[in-house]
Amino acid sequence: MSDYYDLFLAVDLPSDLPASVVQEVRWLLGQADRAPATHAAVDWEDSGHEPWPVFDGGSASHSFAGADTALLVRAVDRADPKGSAPWALTLRTGVHEDEFGVVMEAVEWLLRKATGVGWVGFVRSSASEGIRHVIRRQDGFDLVDVRSAGPLAQVSWS
Repeated sequence: MSDYYDLFLAVDLPSDLPASVVQEVRWLLGQADRAPATHAAVDWEDSGHEPWPVFDGGSASHSFAGADTALLVRAVDRADPKGSAPWALTLRTGVHEDEFGVVMEAVEWLLRKATGVGWVGFVRSSASEGIRHVIRRQDGFDLVDVRSAGPLAQVSWS
């Protein structure tokens, strides 16, 4: 049986992204009719895979409860200091273990373009209960294991 990963990301991208970058992001999300003329997010030749929209959403998740989704919109209510609306990107996708490296290469490319630092998402595996937070830094990102710091607090909300 194969292992699957559940990936969630929520980031802002600069309002002044070049059109070629926006087109590639849209294609990766499954929101573009055609692939970009050149690919910057993933080195498809080295990956051993044919190019595909790695974050395509819109269907039930293959291995996890809920749906895979991908959305790129303008954050018109959160203008940047220049008065422009940044791009707001949210995605949730199930990733087969054989495709994990390719997907994380695309994640790294996206996070290099993102603004802000700190928590931007998580990755969890179908083979374990482990969860790793995705933490964006100015010069990259980290996957940080979540570990219990003590007994879990139980809250009733009846």
